[in-house]
Amino acid sequence: MMKSLFRSATIACAFSALVEPTLAGGLVPHRVAYDLALESNSQMSEAAINMKGRMVYEFTGDACQGYTVNFRFVLETGDNEGNSAITDLRNRNFESSDGRSFEFRSQTFVNEVQTEDVNGTAVRDGDKVDVKLKLTEDTEFTIDKPVIFPTAQLIKTIAEAEKGTTVFSDDIYDGSDGGQHVFHTSTVIGSARTTPPDESEKAIGDFRRWPVTVSYFGTEAGDDQPPDYSISFDLWENGVSSKMRLDYGDFVLNGKIVHLELLPETACAKTPTSTVAPATTPPAEDRPAIVAPPKPESDGDSASEPKGDAPAKSDAPPAEKAPTAPSEPETKPGE
Repeated sequence: MMKSLFRSATIACAFSALVEPTLAGGLVPHRVAYDLALESNSQMSEAAINMKGRMVYEFTGDACQGYTVNFRFVLETGDNEGNSAITDLRNRNFESSDGRSFEFRSQTFVNEVQTEDVNGTAVRDGDKVDVKLKLTEDTEFTIDKPVIFPTAQLIKTIAEAEKGTTVFSDDIYDGSDGGQHVFHTSTVIGSARTTPPDESEKAIGDFRRWPVTVSYFGTEAGDDQPPDYSISFDLWENGVSSKMRLDYGDFVLNGKIVHLELLPETACAKTPTSTVAPATTPPAEDRPAIVAPPKPESDGDSASEPKGDAPAKSDAPPAEKAPTAPSEPETKPGE
């Protein structure tokens, strides 16, 4: 389940590689934090009795030099007996602006113990993509069909929304699930919103936005098979996402913006290159600092937010670093 959460959260924030680089000129560098809360419904699994967390996403770069994404997803889960666990998912990736190369590092920690660390590169060669992974042992394989990378899919989704497209499909490679899988996606785009943005969205700016739902399937899924999960959100034409809803069938997580910082934009004057830039810098320590996921709003408290112009309770690192991990919660779910 945690791998699915990581994959969906990543793609929800960072949406074929044949899209012209000039289409990406409107993507704004930004850092955004979402508080995650469990949606109550009659179909919810008892296994999801307590869930809360935070997702922090940072997007930088431009159509000349490529795009870098730092992503952090921290989720605290608890059962009806008072047991709880904190899962901390971290990803940093670099994608060339021409869609030819993708480099990533993905790490997972459960209760401070690292359970996964994957470094990978994917380089396009015509309709094929050659992938190299560094796991417990080096792995290489070739994806023998057209796939797109996450930021290229974001650019494409905005372009399709602007054209009035309502449905399209893609196969995507984003390095999730150990970097060894390709996932089929079906994207549905609604009409542009006409209602005023809510208070948490006003900092995004005066841009159009569309309701988007992306469903994810295993590559071998049949035509009648339901998706593994789906994500709904409002996608703004500058690349920011709001009103997130992650639906896993037996439980649903809702994500609300609690901090948004628009980062400085750089002048785009260089010729786009397909060279893979370093995507990750290993952490200073093998174990993350532990921070608490946000408490419920009724507690009158919240977890750490990115530094910079963020509110006073800021535990995340400055720009160009992955958001810091959450700390030990002061209270357990249900207390």
